[in-house]
Amino acid sequence: MNVATLISDKLKESINKFGTASLVVPGGSSPIKIFKDLSQIELAWSKVQITLVDDRLVDPQNENSNQKLLSEYFFINKAKNANFFPLSEDLIFNKKFKIPFDVTLIGMGEDGHFASLFPSMIGDKEGYSIDANHKIFKTSPQGNPFLPRITMNLSLIMSSELIILLVKGKAKQNILELAKNDKTYPIHYLLKNKHKNFIIEKINE
Repeated sequence: MNVATLISDKLKESINKFGTASLVVPGGSSPIKIFKDLSQIELAWSKVQITLVDDRLVDPQNENSNQKLLSEYFFINKAKNANFFPLSEDLIFNKKFKIPFDVTLIGMGEDGHFASLFPSMIGDKEGYSIDANHKIFKTSPQGNPFLPRITMNLSLIMSSELIILLVKGKAKQNILELAKNDKTYPIHYLLKNKHKNFIIEKINE
């Protein structure tokens, strides 16, 4: 499956229907090739709204910033005119940003976390409950690098029309299998609540 083509086709469909489209993406190394591929696709990028599913609370030019990653690998070539909306707690109230999202691309860590929903946060109903109000919230320092973060909650992520989960490498693919029946992995809660437009893309290292 060509993920970049799948995403661009969905965005084109939304632009044709609504005049605009929205895309939510992760940071990390897993989506870099997809970002590069997307940047080469002919699309009305000026009509595409893009934000992050999570980010570290650092300066946008900091090497740990997901926003910086996008500027280097995605907002180039034909995609340089895409409309980027920095992730903020009030983004869900911004009527200029199309919600429900057309496409949400998600990565997964080796501890089974997705977005910035980590194992230590399991039990937080605002973060993990599918029935919680849509929310973007800041967290205490989490993960590696150990930094404070901002993230979408599960219910907001699940409101997307199409969700694509990237699972890169054998170790993460093994975790994914374990997580199907193990509630100690954050990704379990995404898998448990997945809807019909949910695709798992396994990437070999």
